Amino acid sequence: MNFSDLIGRLQSDAYLAPHICNTNHAKGSQIIKQGEVCQDVIFLRRGLAQMSYVTFEGKEWIKSFFAENSVMGSRRCQIMGEPSHFAITCLEDCEVTAIPYDKLRSVCSKDPDLMAVFFDFNEQVSLRKEKREYEFLCLSAQDRYRGFFEDYAHIAPRLTQAQIASFIGITPIALSRIRKRINQADNLGVAGAQ
Repeated sequence: MNFSDLIGRLQSDAYLAPHICNTNHAKGSQIIKQGEVCQDVIFLRRGLAQMSYVTFEGKEWIKSFFAENSVMGSRRCQIMGEPSHFAITCLEDCEVTAIPYDKLRSVCSKDPDLMAVFFDFNEQVSLRKEKREYEFLCLSAQDRYRGFFEDYAHIAPRLTQAQIASFIGITPIALSRIRKRINQADNLGVAGAQ
């Protein structure tokens, strides 16, 4: 089931329909605020958003990016009803469909096709999370930068260098050095320069 078919299927469900909220969010606005509870499953129909943490010192670290046809939300909020540790901020104007997690879960529990879709979704989230943890614990910043382009080449032109740096866990200055090193190595024909 593709993304638009899934949205259509959910919107046509008599039980879910009254609970579905379609909204537009302007660039720079937050769909989920850090420290607040949002128990919705959020379907990003159009736009680009980032999931990020802001430390006590005010430093922002980007956890992930979401482009159109993505599903977002805080599992902590949805399952435990506790405040989100992160914010989801629009990097472009966004159109979203929000459905309360408990209502969606109830419908999925009675529909094997929907259950399979969301089971697959949860598997994909787990695989991405495991990969991200491995990259941060085991790879150099340069390798994380290269990996970023393997996973996010389709949205990289829509991001700033500062956003990419934050995502791979380094400063923009460190990213500039890495890019310079890679460009020099590429110009010399040296593979894998560290």
